Amino acid sequence: MRSITHVTVIATSLLCSFVGVATAYADDDASRDVRLTILQTTDLHHHANGAGHLGLDADPNTARSVVGSYARISSYVNFVRATAGHPVLLVDSGDWTMGTFYDLTLGSEPLALGFIKLMRYNCVTLGNHEFDYTPKGLAQMLTVAQSKFRFRTPIVASNLNANGDPNLTPLIGDRNLIRSTFVERLPNGLTIGYIGLMGRNAAIDAPGAAPVTFTYPSSAYASIQALVNGLRDASGADVVIALSHSGTDATGTSGEDVELARHVSGIDVIASGHTHTPLATAHAVTNGAWTTQIVDAGAYGSNVTRLDMTYHRATHTTTLDAASNPLMTDATLKALAPWLGPDPISTLIVGLVDRQLNAQLAPFFSRTFPDYSAAQIGTGLYHVVGSAAQDMVSNGSDPVPAPNGLGDLAADSLRSVPNSIILATLAAVGGNPASFPGYDFTPYQAAVTATGVLRGKLDSGVPLSFADIYNVLPLGISPDATQSLPVGFPLISAYVDVGDIAKLCGLQLAIQSKLATAEFYLNLSGIRCNLSTAGSYAYFKYATAASVLQLTSQKATGGSLAAAQALGALGTLGSDGGAALLAAYTGGDSYAMAMVRLNDGAPSSAQIATNLGALGQVALAAATDQATGSNTLSALVVGKAIRAIDSVGGYAAADAENVGPTSLLTGPARVRIAADLYAVLFIGAIQSKFGTALTAYQGPTGAATLSAANFGGILANRINAAPASGTVQELKEWMALLSYESAGLGGTIGSAYASSGNFTQFGSSGAAVQNRSASYPLANLGQMFGLLAALQSAP
Repeated sequence: MRSITHVTVIATSLLCSFVGVATAYADDDASRDVRLTILQTTDLHHHANGAGHLGLDADPNTARSVVGSYARISSYVNFVRATAGHPVLLVDSGDWTMGTFYDLTLGSEPLALGFIKLMRYNCVTLGNHEFDYTPKGLAQMLTVAQSKFRFRTPIVASNLNANGDPNLTPLIGDRNLIRSTFVERLPNGLTIGYIGLMGRNAAIDAPGAAPVTFTYPSSAYASIQALVNGLRDASGADVVIALSHSGTDATGTSGEDVELARHVSGIDVIASGHTHTPLATAHAVTNGAWTTQIVDAGAYGSNVTRLDMTYHRATHTTTLDAASNPLMTDATLKALAPWLGPDPISTLIVGLVDRQLNAQLAPFFSRTFPDYSAAQIGTGLYHVVGSAAQDMVSNGSDPVPAPNGLGDLAADSLRSVPNSIILATLAAVGGNPASFPGYDFTPYQAAVTATGVLRGKLDSGVPLSFADIYNVLPLGISPDATQSLPVGFPLISAYVDVGDIAKLCGLQLAIQSKLATAEFYLNLSGIRCNLSTAGSYAYFKYATAASVLQLTSQKATGGSLAAAQALGALGTLGSDGGAALLAAYTGGDSYAMAMVRLNDGAPSSAQIATNLGALGQVALAAATDQATGSNTLSALVVGKAIRAIDSVGGYAAADAENVGPTSLLTGPARVRIAADLYAVLFIGAIQSKFGTALTAYQGPTGAATLSAANFGGILANRINAAPASGTVQELKEWMALLSYESAGLGGTIGSAYASSGNFTQFGSSGAAVQNRSASYPLANLGQMFGLLAALQSAP
């Protein structure tokens, strides 16, 4: 990683004189109860300047102002420390990096680690995005932080397997930065034990971590229990905190961390992360006689979770006194104290970094903005590049992942800009491709952008800045150290069979049905997927069965007698042909009724027989997954989704917004597609998670494929932003979005990309959103989610 800034060391010395020192708390009675406060951040993703519109015009006094920022977090944490009257712990649950242009600092003086050091975090864990720069890059940023500003904050990674990686192994061990567990004794006599976990979904999201792997918590509850027991019995921990980069659903009632609490006792607090789901308060999970509190601050520093607890020495247990997750705004700070505002020293530090980045990005900015001046951040980092006719937010914020303006805009940029480069190159050779041998002039038919890489939002009514655009697609780094701008995933050219395009459409449908987290939702450009009526009906039968079974299991675990009885009746399906389930159905059991009806409002006897058959397949697949850790259920349901795709149409290369007619795509010719490096590396993970095999080929013919096993082929297929230069100048995905917004759309993101934050309002979306999803199964989705909503409120 390339050096980009040199202010962190000076800033560290400056800020340390202001943050104060730890307060001593007397422990004059070893039998008394003692209080403890825990503050948590997670998924900060390097949002040093906050989340929201970033520009010199931003008004901090409006409702649209930026939330979060290192400066607001610093003020809040220091205020709590100063006023609590007892020890205050500050922890983080991973993904401190990857999400803004501040990632440019990671090579020499990582601002994220500087903040962790400056704010005296007690302990942190690793997120999947800490591995975006590979283990070598992570080791480099940690080593640099150690040498530049004496970074010593303990990092717990209890289920990390280094597998002999020569880069990270020297940093792992009880006396090194990365540890399996960590124990500290507080001034009031309390001993705190920490473990750190990477969840299964997060581990799958880290394809660049190889050869480092993670033992999935769901397959290692006994080992985790042994760690917790060791902290309590051998190390004398009074309170055990799990820093978990695993997550919960938006309600905090299901997910990997809920299952962790249900299977491992002795953890007082699970500080959850990864899913970007801020929980308004702590969620208690009971496991026998033990109760674990789960908290999640959300993402981007927009909130900081606070837990106030009492430790009872007589029983060696904790009780929750209060829990909150305040929004990090100026109004929140002033409500604490009229004089309290963003920390001026943190503001100064980030401002210094802004100015240095603005100067060091001169080679790019001088080519991009004619009025650029290294001394004026308004002509570079915060240069105005356009506007949006409506607010643009990721479909990850929709309760149900749906076709979405921002996702489609990003995908269109990945197709339109490479096609523009092809046209410009063709014009440069006088329209004669033969005069430029070795260059592929085949237009890109399609592009794909996973919702998980969409990180920012674009506000309407404000001048959008370079920083706003960059922060929409900020992830990744080039594996090519010679690139002048290493940050950002490079775009890759690939060829796929038409059948695999249909698989992408099937995956999109499955995730629209909430059968996987929104980050896997695939935004497609250049492609129109048409659903078969019969195939869609059959698919929703299995999707509804999977969702009903999951919700019924959750309700039974939560104490619902009716749900438990319905599950018991389901358990005899193979032996009694469904007699017990049908009896519960006619008896009015809500859960049995949902299982029998599925997506039929008033099913006939033939439909009931079909529904019971589908339900039995789903239940068997779920049981197989539970027993073996396989993905049988995902493969079953996704297979049905793929078979629901009737046909695939393609838009013309010049139709950037996907608003014109389509032509039917048929084989055997392959289709050229543009995707970022992450998506190409993620192909293997898609098969692991969904049981669906996809193949990306190097060229229009031949057997050579693109995968993590053929990294040289991937590098050879990078999209060159300047083909005539003779060297590879990577086209980054953030560069494509910037170019498409400012040049392709003339600086105005129009109403064609309008979309709602609720899937039920799909009909009001703009033409660029609706047209490519004309067969969007709104009625089927509405029926399924209406059934689940009713079931959620059932006793």
